[in-house]
Amino acid sequence: MKTKYVFLSVATLILAACGSSTEVTSSETQTENSQAVVQAAQDPANAGYYIDGILYTLINGELEQPIEETNLVNKFKLLDFKATGDLNKDGTDDVAVVITNDTGESGTFYYLSIFTSGTPVVENTYNFGDRVIVKDLTFADGKFQVSYLDRTPDQDISSEPSVEITTIAEMDEENSSFVFSCVDNAGICF
Repeated sequence: MKTKYVFLSVATLILAACGSSTEVTSSETQTENSQAVVQAAQDPANAGYYIDGILYTLINGELEQPIEETNLVNKFKLLDFKATGDLNKDGTDDVAVVITNDTGESGTFYYLSIFTSGTPVVENTYNFGDRVIVKDLTFADGKFQVSYLDRTPDQDISSEPSVEITTIAEMDEENSSFVFSCVDNAGICF
């Protein structure tokens, strides 16, 4: 699987270097039995999201996929939270959005997803919570920040989220991957 990502990363770099602009636009690359979509940040409703090494492509902000050998449906949905800002410092705004994943069993998982201009970062999502309440998504001080309510580790998952947490996304020094951290007032983040 890592070989596929290395191949995709190299192919993306070649495409970016050969293009006349600094933005990688929609194109498709086939490798063995998987398909990767490299997409510009302008249209997160019709984009590819890598979650745990698997590409899920939303169409009009949604995706429903049957889960093999079950009667369950894996559902992804783009929420109305969106922020723009130049995260990778290349002079072009990048886009961050929040998507959910409901596997049909317990849990609705929330992801911060980022689309950078220029050469994209393959792993573009970060799971920040299960059954949380998103309050806001902003770009400030060169970082994307999603604020949400969650529970303390000793609270039952069925209890109402009440602890405010902010997950922060920034680029590493090489501008090749995202660095995620969080802050709160309850000592949940470490």
